Amino acid sequence: MADSRPLVSIGMPVYNGERFIRQALDSLLAQDYGNFELIVSDNASTDRTQDICLEYASNDSRIRYYHNAVNLGAANNFNRLVGLSFGKYFAFAADHDLWQSTFITRCTEVLEKEASVVLCYSHTMLIDSDGNSLGLTPDRIDTRRMSSVERYTHIIWNLGWCNMVYGVIRADQLRKIRGFKPMLGADHAVLAELALQGEFAQIPEPLFYRRKNRRDEDPETYKRRVMGYMDPRNSWKSQEKSFSQLYRQLALEHLRVVLRAPIMIRQKIRLLLETLSCFSVRWNILLPSFLPNRQISRFLCLLRNLTGRKRSSY
Repeated sequence: MADSRPLVSIGMPVYNGERFIRQALDSLLAQDYGNFELIVSDNASTDRTQDICLEYASNDSRIRYYHNAVNLGAANNFNRLVGLSFGKYFAFAADHDLWQSTFITRCTEVLEKEASVVLCYSHTMLIDSDGNSLGLTPDRIDTRRMSSVERYTHIIWNLGWCNMVYGVIRADQLRKIRGFKPMLGADHAVLAELALQGEFAQIPEPLFYRRKNRRDEDPETYKRRVMGYMDPRNSWKSQEKSFSQLYRQLALEHLRVVLRAPIMIRQKIRLLLETLSCFSVRWNILLPSFLPNRQISRFLCLLRNLTGRKRSSY
């Protein structure tokens, strides 16, 4: 009898990943859930990444390897992987992380049983470059039995570690959202939008091993590295921006997420104000400096239009 389990697409974005990519590929290929495709999108690596991936692809038909002629930046490479996939479910996989052999099975079991869940992930164990355990990460976000407004609010106020972006996601819901933008904290905006689509479920065991393979960095070094990684073509512009400017950009993206959400108008107003409050309190981004003058005018005009509508339009 043919395997009737739903197909899972695993998308691995990679750039110069020769150090750990063999371990990551071996870990994924050892999953006890066999009905998956593994898509590797190589962002114009200059090391031996291509040779390694071609070797693995020649030995396992589940692997599809794509080599970008130029570095598209991490954000565009993440989005490209979604476009290349065919599965009912989708999971991003970093080229340096590891997974328990039951990771895909356990996550898809939850998604198959609970139709309201849009994303399932597990507790995360942080490991060092040698694979030694550094302890569990503190994220404990599970939004089952919350409304869409409650889920979004819970995410923006509590999200720190974004380990759930490497969980298993319903592909049709992932394709509905705006995707990754070349900005600091792009995964925060993606997860906030997914939270409006459905519930997040967390498996209580650590089935995902996230590698911390860099030493602690000062904030400026971190900013320059991340922005160069997200969008190398415009990295010099992004790297010159202050953290306040970058967080304002992220806040604007959250407002856009709320505006296009499939929720009632009064719920949108509530979440727009909740977003402004969150970025003010958590990130010290205040309204007077939060938007350019034209954006402030548009935003205030929007609120007037929304609040001025007749009650029947709700």
